Amino acid sequence: MKDMTITSANVLGQTAAGTPRQRGNRTTRVPAIIEAATIVFASEGNAGFTQRRIASDAGIRLRTLQHYFSTREELLRATIEAFTSRYLEHYRMIVQDKLRSPEARLDAIVDEAFSVLTTPGGRVSSFVLECWSLSEHEPFLHDVMAKSTWEFQDLLASLVAKINPILTAGECALRGALLLSHMQGLLVYMRRAGDRVPEADEFRRSLKVVWRALSKAPQ
Repeated sequence: MKDMTITSANVLGQTAAGTPRQRGNRTTRVPAIIEAATIVFASEGNAGFTQRRIASDAGIRLRTLQHYFSTREELLRATIEAFTSRYLEHYRMIVQDKLRSPEARLDAIVDEAFSVLTTPGGRVSSFVLECWSLSEHEPFLHDVMAKSTWEFQDLLASLVAKINPILTAGECALRGALLLSHMQGLLVYMRRAGDRVPEADEFRRSLKVVWRALSKAPQ
């Protein structure tokens, strides 16, 4: 998910030379607020997710932020929904890329996952883990995370169907669920294994072999 890499200059609305850009209306301010909120949630967690901190990081006044998001909860929900929507859309573009074979699209998903998980200081993993933890106690977030899980599972199932068209819809759904659970488990493993993670290129290659085998195996 390279397009989800966010720099402080992007969030603060600065040019490469560090000169602040002129700020506009909702069209420009809301995305800047959401990007700043994404970084705060990933780096500071739910405990550090405050409107004052996010307004400061976005380079706006607190009352300006509250004009667009009147409560912390409203901003948190908008941030998580925007993140999950962009996350899914990124992978949907890979799955629907007709310039690649279905098998190559599956490999590309593995490559993207490894790119996210092995990027030093990467925020995507932190954001997702924080969402998972918070969703255990927040019903609205539980629903958001469940919906994104179902959509991603369906996306992977549709790719399995292209790779192995003789499978039934139910079997494709099952294999989509297995691939997604494998990816989610990989996220946790990479965050917890520390120095014991296998060599990255070999690990990536082996994972592609496993995913292709699971997708191509007969019913």
